[in-house]
Amino acid sequence: MTRKHMILTGAGVALLMLVTAGASAYIATNAGKPETKAEIQKAEKITWNEPRQQPQPQKAAQPAKPACDDANIVGAVVGAVGGGLVGNQIGSGKGQDLATIGGAIGGGYLGKEYIPTDGVLCPK
Repeated sequence: MTRKHMILTGAGVALLMLVTAGASAYIATNAGKPETKAEIQKAEKITWNEPRQQPQPQKAAQPAKPACDDANIVGAVVGAVGGGLVGNQIGSGKGQDLATIGGAIGGGYLGKEYIPTDGVLCPK
């Protein structure tokens, strides 16, 4: 890159920064200002000794009851079956039985956590 190109690139970047800063300052100073005379008068209206309105007491919100909670049993069952099948492919004899049981337990936990089937068993 020649010196001339570097100077032109730097000047272009500086000009772009100035234009952006100027536009941002213009938007920031004109944001929210009333435009018409009526809006200006409304914005400048000051009243004294007006009675304050007391805030109304809020009723305590009742916690929302879940319509149905099936505890994501479908996800747990699907995960347990999948984990058991994968665990059954590991080892032989007693080791295969333990791997199947471990796979079913781990798969059930992971299925309950990560398979999105909440509310599938709930009546519509």
